[in-house]
Amino acid sequence: MPPLLSLIVPTYNERENVRPLVAEIGAAVAGLDWELLFVDDSTDGTDAEVQRVAQSEPRVRLLHRARNTGGLAGAVVAGFRAAQGLYLCVLDGDLQHPPAGIRALLAEAERSGADIVIASRYIAGGSPGGLDGGMRRFYSRGLKALARLLFPRRLRGVSDPLGGFFLLRRDLLAGVRLRPIGYKILLEVLVRCPWQRVAETPYRFRPRRHGVTKADFRQGLRFLRHLARLRLMRA
Repeated sequence: MPPLLSLIVPTYNERENVRPLVAEIGAAVAGLDWELLFVDDSTDGTDAEVQRVAQSEPRVRLLHRARNTGGLAGAVVAGFRAAQGLYLCVLDGDLQHPPAGIRALLAEAERSGADIVIASRYIAGGSPGGLDGGMRRFYSRGLKALARLLFPRRLRGVSDPLGGFFLLRRDLLAGVRLRPIGYKILLEVLVRCPWQRVAETPYRFRPRRHGVTKADFRQGLRFLRHLARLRLMRA
């Protein structure tokens, strides 16, 4: 029987975050039938750290990609293919997405029957406070506004379409070809998948504990390319 929940964590040089993340996830989903899949593109030994953790926690799995295809979003797509759970939950490996929010996502999906449940920083009870600096917050708001302008119908009522913390039913991906660029996988899912209902739960975006952010100017350019591809596909 497949597990109820597959947790997919794309990683790039997050070695110091692996053990605390696994510990927080284990506490958050205690009592559930789950698996945790790290999809790793690292060069700092993150993959070896995951393997060491997996020796004592068999529900932890590693997919180390020899070639970084599609960035972090491409890693999530690889995780979608390898995951076995009925529900798939995506969160980052930098501990800015609090694992304690996983149960709220799953509970909302089971309660409302939503195809996708998004952890949002922009509804009551949520906060984007962990974004590094005013400039990053400015770009985040600007890119969100641009996405909503280009896809007003698909993103209507979605307050955080560019977030990286969300849950969906695995069968929603059947027959869908995802082709993301960069790191905004949720936008790809919202535009390409045949969902009927989206729900949101609040969360507070936490400051990074270890390592450095992967968001930079090049990632911004990749996101603009991604937007253009999605818009041409929808035209």
